[in-house]
Amino acid sequence: MAQARRTSGKRPTSRSSTKKKAPAKAPSSGIAEYFHAFSKTRIFVPVMTVVVMAVIILVDLLVSWNNYDRFFKILGFELLIAGIVWVIGMVLSFGEPSGNTGN
Repeated sequence: MAQARRTSGKRPTSRSSTKKKAPAKAPSSGIAEYFHAFSKTRIFVPVMTVVVMAVIILVDLLVSWNNYDRFFKILGFELLIAGIVWVIGMVLSFGEPSGNTGN
């Protein structure tokens, strides 16, 4: 009869020592990569400010259906909300230390 092979419960070292490597990702050159690079430049904040303002004004025009009285009421309400948020943010920032104090 064939004798049963005794094992110590360990796997052979030749199989367990080889680990599969993850395949390397190919570099992507999509819109997200260009936007990420653009977001690191100094012109990003002014350009995005103009874009956001243009989108808000166009949405207001679309909602108002060329009724200019309604358009200016919506725009005025948005400006009031933005001003209130700005003032609250400025008041809250007074208590925070600004920049490096040299400590």
